[in-house]
Amino acid sequence: MAEFTIPKHGTICWRELATKDISAAETFYKEMFGWHLEQTKVTEMKYSEIHIDGKAVGGMMPMDENWGDAPSHWTAYIAVSDTDDTAEKIKENGGSIKHGPFDAPGVGRIAMAAAPDGANFAVIQFEQ
Repeated sequence: MAEFTIPKHGTICWRELATKDISAAETFYKEMFGWHLEQTKVTEMKYSEIHIDGKAVGGMMPMDENWGDAPSHWTAYIAVSDTDDTAEKIKENGGSIKHGPFDAPGVGRIAMAAAPDGANFAVIQFEQ
């Protein structure tokens, strides 16, 4: 397995699809763009990592009833050196924290956020 290099603070480092129809999404993106999808080894839950040129660049996960009426959607993850500190700065600068910060075992500390214009994104402090 290739060594993981923690992305630089402020770098868009991951893209994630949360979808109400994981099977249709996997088929669509594989056929449309030739993506290679692999079940992650980080968690037991259904989570398909997107591999392009041998590198994991994103993932796909199914949405269940806990997501309520939220539509299927993509989220960009931005690497940060401290999720808790960044979450406070997001709020100080007019943004909001939608969920978290929380720990994702084997991955890092995450906060789901929104910019003042309402655009959603996530920040992640990777485990070292």
